[in-house]
Amino acid sequence: MQFPQLLICEADDRLKDLLQATAATHRWALRQLRQPESCLRLLRRGRPSILVLRVGRRLERELALLERVSWLYPDTAAVVVGDGEHAPLADLAWNLGARYVLFPPQPRDRLLDVVAGLMGEAGGPKPTPEERKR
Repeated sequence: MQFPQLLICEADDRLKDLLQATAATHRWALRQLRQPESCLRLLRRGRPSILVLRVGRRLERELALLERVSWLYPDTAAVVVGDGEHAPLADLAWNLGARYVLFPPQPRDRLLDVVAGLMGEAGGPKPTPEERKR
């Protein structure tokens, strides 16, 4: 069985650390990526996917990745996460195809519920109660 994949594109480990336990509980394949090409390569596999994209360090490159993912893989749910100083980018992220945009004042831990909800919409296989106990 191919489990859904959760792709995290960020320069540090903050989002990965936040989502790691949830991904393990639900048996999602969690991949942390630093290069857009790696992200696109993994999306070609065609399994249910969510991309969590942290914006703020290399805006042009990050937003270009969002646009490409939305265009090439429309079934992939993209979530854009940013800091307060980049909040004006929220509208642009929506326009480029993000399914959810998380900027302050929203709490960062809201990402857990957002990803879980989007993964349910993605139609990936759900672990049985026995699988969840393992």
